[in-house]
Amino acid sequence: MQCLVGIDDTDSSSGSCTTYLAFRIARDLHPALKVVAYPRLVRLNPNIPFKTRGNAAVCLPIETDDPDEAFRQIKRLLAKLAEVSNGANSGLVFLEDLSVLPHLRALYQQALSGLVNRHRVERLLRELRARTFTLGNGMGLVGAASSLSFAEDSDHTFELIAYRLKDSWGTPRLVDASSVRAMDRLTFPHTFNNYDYQKRKVLITPHGPDPVFVGIRGDSPAAVATAFNQVRYDESLEGYMVYLSNQHTDAHLANPLNWKVFSSGWADGVVDSTSTGPGGHLYVTIRGGNETHPCAIYEPTGDLRRAMKLLRPGDSIRVFGGVRRGTPIHPKVLNVEKVEVIASVSRGPKRHLRPGIYVSSPRANRHLTKPLIRYGRETARQASPRFKDWFWAEPISRPAPARSR
Repeated sequence: MQCLVGIDDTDSSSGSCTTYLAFRIARDLHPALKVVAYPRLVRLNPNIPFKTRGNAAVCLPIETDDPDEAFRQIKRLLAKLAEVSNGANSGLVFLEDLSVLPHLRALYQQALSGLVNRHRVERLLRELRARTFTLGNGMGLVGAASSLSFAEDSDHTFELIAYRLKDSWGTPRLVDASSVRAMDRLTFPHTFNNYDYQKRKVLITPHGPDPVFVGIRGDSPAAVATAFNQVRYDESLEGYMVYLSNQHTDAHLANPLNWKVFSSGWADGVVDSTSTGPGGHLYVTIRGGNETHPCAIYEPTGDLRRAMKLLRPGDSIRVFGGVRRGTPIHPKVLNVEKVEVIASVSRGPKRHLRPGIYVSSPRANRHLTKPLIRYGRETARQASPRFKDWFWAEPISRPAPARSR
């Protein structure tokens, strides 16, 4: 029997990772269940204030002869690994009737760009007769349910995530930066956001105490596996798994903005004014119809901020981003992630802002941000049969020069 398992909110700032739980399910719960297709790493609205670190849920397509036993074992492993004592509010959805998936599609779309009411999700899941399990306040049920209907018939990428042995959690990740640069040159454009050449910084390694060692993103399972095999490091690893994902697709920016707090999307407007504030942040006010909207392009966006400093009143643009809640000191504002320049009112000898898409530097990219290299390379088709090396659950190690970090 084929089923879908959705999981969200098992981690905290103190550690753990929902993808690590998925890795452990795939590795440890055989023969009660078997993962039969690429596990899905599904990013949701990055502007939600009560999100987990990357607002990611995981969906596992599984096969089982005993759904009761599979559900029981997943619950037990979730309870063991979830960081509930440090604030995780875990949610698990176990769906046996896959014919109801169309009823969850609208939920996924709303979770990408807006707020979703947990009680509404609970009612929907009861109507669909899905099994559920929660820990903490159960807010993770929203992401778990939303992840179920994401599939490869929409634009997608892949990520290989390698995991650390528990003894290494919280210690520095020793990766040879020169090997990452060589890997990037070898696999570009089929992998992306591996290295920031402006800041001379490795981008594939996280910095927290979680189990993730590296995450390499690309347009195919073979590309990310090839890239991983080029990286040199000085640590034994627990294994890795390749995920199909909506990362780097701009899925959260597909719809027009309603300008509600925490919503994501896009809006057209004419530049009314620009100013530079403390810290080098750029503030742009756009006018659409009879309304004006403040937009912020922060200094860490790098290339985007530098380009947008050339904006002038009267320029026609489309802004993409998420609406930040106002405070007694600061108004509600759009945090800009990218800009499309539609038309400029004037040009000068020092002004070279041409129509087109402008995005932030790789170091400022959110998980869902589409890098320039993916424009025109979108993928919306059924994934090929699983790459033979999509999953590795045995300890692996590779020496790296001691100087590399």
